[in-house]
Amino acid sequence: MSDLNLPVLDLSLLDQGPDAAARFRDELRAATHDVGFFYLTGTGVSPELEAKLLQAAKDFFALPEAEKLAIENVTSPHFRGYTRVGGERTQGRVDWREQIDIGPERAAIDDPDGPGYNRLVGPNLWPAAQPELKEVVTEWHDHLTGVARKLLRAWALALGAEEQYFDRHFGDPQTLIKIVRYPGKDDPTPQQGV
Repeated sequence: MSDLNLPVLDLSLLDQGPDAAARFRDELRAATHDVGFFYLTGTGVSPELEAKLLQAAKDFFALPEAEKLAIENVTSPHFRGYTRVGGERTQGRVDWREQIDIGPERAAIDDPDGPGYNRLVGPNLWPAAQPELKEVVTEWHDHLTGVARKLLRAWALALGAEEQYFDRHFGDPQTLIKIVRYPGKDDPTPQQGV
């Protein structure tokens, strides 16, 4: 793993018997120790689910501006919802993108003595004109949460810890799904997009 390419690890090896699982854990340990990053294949994300999510994203961004602004993230105390083109800045410059931020669907935590990050926990804002977005994103989120748990359990074993070691530390993850669209433009003036 000393070349300039990132390793490619196949998560499905964990389901192909003890030898294949051991090989995956060895590769995972080497990739995380020697490189720090890797590509993960064999996650079980079906082409159908991927296509449904991509279509749902296209359909969302095709909604009329008023429908998207109805769930604008400035109305969410949990930083969820839609951000319009030009609605964010990086280093003082407008980011040339629009997006929707979606987290785990949870009730808001109302504890004034709790940690500040609790304000990020709460319900999402979903477009009334596209009810299928919630269904597709929830399926995507649930599947990838399972992938993450499986990967963390393999990593714990690869490091010589008990399999459930990371479950105690990542038991209820506060994930974020960010669906982003970078609109094209005819003007050749450079535009920044993160």
